[in-house]
Amino acid sequence: MSGARPNDPVAAVVAALEAAKSLVVTAHVSPDGDASGSSLALALLLRARGKEVRLAIPMDDLGAPGVLAPFADFRSDAPLPEPDLFVCLDCATVPRLALPELRGKAGLWRTLNIDHHATNTRYGHLNYVQDDYSSTGEVVYDIAKAAGWSFDRDIAEALWVAIVTDTGRFAYSSTRPSTLRCAAELLACGVRAPWLNDELFCLADRKILAIQERALASLETWYDGKVAVIALSERDYIETGCTKSCTENFSDIPRSVRGSVLALFIYRLPGDPKTHFSIRARAPYSACALAKAFGGGGHELAAGATVEMPIDGAKAALKAMLELAFE
Repeated sequence: MSGARPNDPVAAVVAALEAAKSLVVTAHVSPDGDASGSSLALALLLRARGKEVRLAIPMDDLGAPGVLAPFADFRSDAPLPEPDLFVCLDCATVPRLALPELRGKAGLWRTLNIDHHATNTRYGHLNYVQDDYSSTGEVVYDIAKAAGWSFDRDIAEALWVAIVTDTGRFAYSSTRPSTLRCAAELLACGVRAPWLNDELFCLADRKILAIQERALASLETWYDGKVAVIALSERDYIETGCTKSCTENFSDIPRSVRGSVLALFIYRLPGDPKTHFSIRARAPYSACALAKAFGGGGHELAAGATVEMPIDGAKAALKAMLELAFE
């Protein structure tokens, strides 16, 4: 029996999930720990309710695949059938959905949009956007609690991955008292926190260390050290054998430069004609404002965008955009 009261905003979300017999669950392109962890957790929760669930996220994009091993249970090469409900997690806009073929389905299929980004465009038939939450993982946790669903260790660990990565191990300003209460309950479900910490933050294959070396070699600073920048080319990824998931936390490299208030990670992936950048900021500067100037979005202190220009052009455009703020 659902624990959601009829007038709660979450009640409609619980009702939609309970009513659907078949669901396709996806997240944003190049999914981070929050996107992949919250998606896996919801898929496991729904399967435990007897639902037919497909996870539409490329396995090749996942960081720490051993941590998210249950993902493989939801994989299939068969074409995606139209589900009773299409669930989009941690994705602020339709063009950011993980698979190109899904971007035309949002709104065509009955769509539930669950997110925590303030820039979310509310593209679903039903939208549940909690922009004061630490992560979409914490949003999924609250939905499951409201529904009265139980957690096993796999579900708890998927949510832990979502929350701990998006809060910077509970260090970011988005961490609320309720975030820590949520984490305490997940730990009580048997979360292997030391192992997950090693897998997510401490251990790396040699190829990751190789591309990290290239990222460090690319480091430069602008405007008296206030802006720190790294860049990785398509060639860097190819020659080291790395994918985007290998560089998931590389924004921390420029962010670690003492005196920097804005950190930029600019990269181009193999076979992708576009250039991407991740932005991290320290108050009072806004990562989101800079991302929006290039058609992107995100959070106030963590955001990103994609542009149709080469890396050098993107770097020059970013530097020019920042000139008024820092000169």
